[in-house]
Amino acid sequence: MESPQKERFEALLDWAHTHGASLHPLLEVYEDEVTGFSLRVKPSATELLGSGFKAVSCPTSITLSYLNALTDGPIIPSPTTSAPNIQSPAFPERFMNTLPPHVIGRFYLIQQYLKGKSSFWAPYISTLTDPSQLDKWALPPFWAKDDIELLKGTNAYIAIQEIQSNVKSEYKQARKILKQEGFPDYRAYSQLLYNWAYCIFTSRSFRPSLILPESAREYVERLLPEGAKIDDFSILQPVYDIGNHNWDASYTWNLTSEPSACELICNDSYSPGQQVFNNYGFKTNSELLLGYGFIIDPENLSAGGPFDPKTQRPHNDYIHVRKRQQQGDTQDKGGEPQDFLICREPFWGGYSCQSRMGSDFKPNALHYQSQFSHWDGRLITDMVSMMATPKQWELFKKLPERDLRNDSLGEELDPLVDMLKATLAQKIERDFVEFCYGRPNGGEEWEPETERQDLVRRYRDGYEMVFINVLKAFNYSEEEIMALKAAAQEEVGDEEGDEEMEDGN
Repeated sequence: MESPQKERFEALLDWAHTHGASLHPLLEVYEDEVTGFSLRVKPSATELLGSGFKAVSCPTSITLSYLNALTDGPIIPSPTTSAPNIQSPAFPERFMNTLPPHVIGRFYLIQQYLKGKSSFWAPYISTLTDPSQLDKWALPPFWAKDDIELLKGTNAYIAIQEIQSNVKSEYKQARKILKQEGFPDYRAYSQLLYNWAYCIFTSRSFRPSLILPESAREYVERLLPEGAKIDDFSILQPVYDIGNHNWDASYTWNLTSEPSACELICNDSYSPGQQVFNNYGFKTNSELLLGYGFIIDPENLSAGGPFDPKTQRPHNDYIHVRKRQQQGDTQDKGGEPQDFLICREPFWGGYSCQSRMGSDFKPNALHYQSQFSHWDGRLITDMVSMMATPKQWELFKKLPERDLRNDSLGEELDPLVDMLKATLAQKIERDFVEFCYGRPNGGEEWEPETERQDLVRRYRDGYEMVFINVLKAFNYSEEEIMALKAAAQEEVGDEEGDEEMEDGN
């Protein structure tokens, strides 16, 4: 780590320790070639750091979020049961009462950045990537347009359009209110700074309900204005947020040992010089790309660590499918989630994460059938409930919760299975053609020129494998899959030819 960076992190740790935070004495902050600023066991350590150690402790009093905008200062949880006395919020009353908490939290981070060394959080903010270094902090929604276009046909590309629209609208409304209220230096609150604050919170913050101890949570719930909920915003935890993600790291976010503090307990052992990880929970590569700017490759499942084939660790390639809720849905299904997953490998094969479906979900013989096994079981159940006759629905609910090896499910259910198969095959084929239509360089051979473009290539490669494996489960041959690719490529060529004619070339 270079000297200026080392000094900033030393100042951060001094400040954090002064206000009650802690870092295990055998850990240090260092700069990793892949993961950037990270935590590791000091190379000078003489022994293994055994499982169950407290890596980091972060008190509520040094966290930064919307809550601090309510009081314009640190949150010091009080044991009293009376409502906190909010004297002077950080922004005008109309601003605080009109905008969503997550927007106010981002503006508060901007305000503290603009305050420079006079901010209580100055030692922390100085270790964050500076807003002027766009290439270092920009998540995909703020990439250059040409790089974003490389994601066409994927979940990430669709989400980027929505995020860009929301962020622009949020900023425009908030900045307008500051101007109308005559807020000092409102011009300093630029779109660039709001984009930066969005990325900082998106990539580094934590959900309050998961990291606030009971005493702090009770205080916060009294502090929140009427109508605001505990998870309407997220919280930055200085020092705690340096730990990077490893999806198989065993950890505990302990909220009971220290009053008003969140502790990262590492349940793995680490050797001298080895990076120490947190775990953000199960996230697909689309979610990791959008929220953190990286993906997990099959060869790189620890975002930097080597792949051990003996562990049979799962892949991380999924396609998200969002289903619109419709009025009049039949069969009394209850409130299903809107977001479903299509998996590169069968959900029930031991290589995929089933936890996303919820612990209450139990697959039955239909879910186990090969053509449906790549699809989120909740989606399959949801579609069956809409397609089935009342009698078929009752038979479906009575199917055994085991794999019948693709045997017939009975004369009454076979037509339903055929209809479901045709519907899903049509969808996956249509989406695959759209994905291929968005392939860089018109589907021709393409060599990434930057690390960002290589990231896109790896993301698209995994994404494509989901399509191919699902199509094969529907008995598409290699020749038929190649024909779909060729059709999309030909369509791209026709479109480019039309553009040339319009340009008069």
